[in-house]
Amino acid sequence: MKLLARTGLVLALFVGASACSVDQLKEYYRSTGTDPAQFTDAELQAQADAITGYQFEQAELRKFEWVLSGDQLFRLRWCESTDNYQAVSAGGTYRGAYQFSQSTWNWVAGTHHPKYHGQDPRWAAPEVQDAMARALWYMMGPSPWPVCGYRV
Repeated sequence: MKLLARTGLVLALFVGASACSVDQLKEYYRSTGTDPAQFTDAELQAQADAITGYQFEQAELRKFEWVLSGDQLFRLRWCESTDNYQAVSAGGTYRGAYQFSQSTWNWVAGTHHPKYHGQDPRWAAPEVQDAMARALWYMMGPSPWPVCGYRV
């Protein structure tokens, strides 16, 4: 538990850096009054790898951030699902805040975010759903949302 809590704190502090090294992690712990010797080298390496992986994933999710502003994304989301990230259409075909069909979600994920291929859009984290909507907009513009896309 202690390791998990500290890793979460360290993750928050290192986001934005290019990669996290074991030496950086040790320095961080020292700066907070924590003795890094309480962790094995393997634990420190695992923490550094997790931080680096998290940073990479966050950068990947932000790569189309410029496509739609936060306000535009909100308007699309509100029109599609009244801002409900777990929305499901009456027939169950369209899911999540942006009402993705599973096939469209898988296509976008396969093209830009493979980690999320096969995931149910409604259970994806909000930042993932936002990233997928931006990626789809980048590829196809407003056409996947025949009504709401043109209200953005």
